[in-house]
Amino acid sequence: MDISSLVNSEDLFELQLLHPATEEPLGISFMIRSAESNEVKKIVRQHSDRFLASRKKKLTTSKVEAEYLDKAAAAIASWSWGEQQWKGEQPLLSFEKAREVVEEAGWIYDQVAGASEDRANFMKSLPKGFQKP
Repeated sequence: MDISSLVNSEDLFELQLLHPATEEPLGISFMIRSAESNEVKKIVRQHSDRFLASRKKKLTTSKVEAEYLDKAAAAIASWSWGEQQWKGEQPLLSFEKAREVVEEAGWIYDQVAGASEDRANFMKSLPKGFQKP
């Protein structure tokens, strides 16, 4: 088996959002990028470049939190809200809107970040008899 293509960081994973208390599907699906994808890494690099270029080079909790939120927002490649709404509307995807959603709804952030970080979501099918990690 050629393991060089076992994980494809550029594949998308379909995340079905679950209600935070009941874990019932909400009818909202997000297509998620891997945390190792080029789009997500671009955001991480921008934060690192800004930090390294700053004269003060002072890392704060709010800067770290902003990086995590930006990384989660960048992981959302597309979304479908089905019959659900966000603040009374069917939101159009933009980085800013995705950032708003993951910042204001921690439970959505948790699901998006978890799906993006879970490498198994971006693995090719394994031969019969093998288990995904």
